[in-house]
Amino acid sequence: MTDVSTSAAVLSMTRAYDASPERVFDAWLSKSWGEWAGPREVRGEVALLEPRVGGRYRVIMHLPDGKTMVVGGTYREIVRPTKLVLSWKWEHEEQDTLVTLTFRARGNGTELTLRHEGFASPERRDNHNSGWSGTLDKLATYLAKAAG
Repeated sequence: MTDVSTSAAVLSMTRAYDASPERVFDAWLSKSWGEWAGPREVRGEVALLEPRVGGRYRVIMHLPDGKTMVVGGTYREIVRPTKLVLSWKWEHEEQDTLVTLTFRARGNGTELTLRHEGFASPERRDNHNSGWSGTLDKLATYLAKAAG
């Protein structure tokens, strides 16, 4: 299931996973994040991970052309296994945005809603759509592989 909605400064996506809220939540706070961060053709690498309120993270996105993009931020709220809030800032930009992830049990699985807000323009928001779509798709693959 995929549901995407947008407004001028907000991107929201909902996905269903065949894994418990705890497993889906914990994936966001582990080094495995690098395995599934970014669009399909991008390889992520977690360079810093301090999964606590006030802790920082830094993810390097290795693009197919050999270039890299680096995103980082601070964990603002961690409520296991239902909510995760973090700031999001690309190193080459000045503006922080905010990502809120909510995890809801649905049967034997999880409904994950990602809300990314605070974009300077609709174009900036739209640039993140494919990145988050790829990330959420790759997360499903990671969770299935990890389950065996």
